[in-house]
Amino acid sequence: MSLYETIPYEVIKKEGNIEIRKYDNVLLASTKSQTNQKYDSGFSNVFRYISGANEKQSKIQMTTPVVSYEENDQLITGFYVPSKYDKKTAPKPTDQKVYLQELSPSIYVVISFRGSWSQDNFNKHTKLLKSYIESNSYKIISPRLVFRYQPPFIPGIFRHNEIAFKVEPV
Repeated sequence: MSLYETIPYEVIKKEGNIEIRKYDNVLLASTKSQTNQKYDSGFSNVFRYISGANEKQSKIQMTTPVVSYEENDQLITGFYVPSKYDKKTAPKPTDQKVYLQELSPSIYVVISFRGSWSQDNFNKHTKLLKSYIESNSYKIISPRLVFRYQPPFIPGIFRHNEIAFKVEPV
């Protein structure tokens, strides 16, 4: 049993460390920042939000994974907002760098792996995942999403990471 609430999903198909998953609406507290090699900038902005930098000054439970992706040469970093909230009931951020975004119900193809948060590790698994997606007649319709389940002080060998792409059948 996990200590943290995790984004819920349904596994449609599993082959080794690759899964096709169905996600319902996902609410993220997100921020935009400068992209870096480890995809870990912006974390402190959203951490302040869940620590009370919101209109209700309420602490929000930590969740997993931290979601990161690139968009328009910026890194978007988001925390999953716990399921007890929706877009109307979630505390509004007081920091203008943080915003609430809702991801619509979608199908994602996801590869799980362990290791460091390096561009080499991300690229290696992205290549494997793209190959699987192409050979299974899906079309990628999102940027690459990086899901991180452990904090940075956990040694790389113990980190559970995932790469995901939103897809649709060809």
